[in-house]
Amino acid sequence: MAEELKKEDRRVRRTKKLLTQALTELLQKKQVNEITVKELTDLADMNRGTFYMYYRDIFDMLEKIEDELFQKLDVIAQSHEHGDPTQQVKPILLDLFRFIEENQEMFRVLLSPNGDMNFLHRLYEAIRERSLEIWKDQMGSLGEKEFDYRYSFVIFGCAGMIRAWVNRSCQETDMQMAELADRMIRRGILTEA
Repeated sequence: MAEELKKEDRRVRRTKKLLTQALTELLQKKQVNEITVKELTDLADMNRGTFYMYYRDIFDMLEKIEDELFQKLDVIAQSHEHGDPTQQVKPILLDLFRFIEENQEMFRVLLSPNGDMNFLHRLYEAIRERSLEIWKDQMGSLGEKEFDYRYSFVIFGCAGMIRAWVNRSCQETDMQMAELADRMIRRGILTEA
């Protein structure tokens, strides 16, 4: 019985992976609202009934994919919660860039013009709260308002960096990107004018 459940779970994972790959391919060509379930399932070579076993529609599928990415990002963030925040920046960035590299196709389409702008907004909000807590002791004379401006500058700059990196098929190593982002973040958030 347990072995049957494992096989079923493996089949479910494989099915969802094929659907995700098909969605990723379609998002490279068109907006999410232009993609039909029929088009998606034809590309994934499965019937629509299989799709509806897991998702209500294309938007539900995209939301569930994004939720899964956020859960994994949260695990990364939680693994770096303890210790000196000034020493955590590069290690968390390294883990982040590794994760992005492993999921570069999905990040490429989510951050593309055909992607979901809500994804970037959710990413911004999720990281902002955690960053404010981590950096509040390091901000010195900066007030929360100035921190917000600096943070916005840095996070959207990092999103642009990530977008450029995945569009170049992650040619630089995750360590090179983490070091570059670390330098930029430290200058953008903590440096006094």
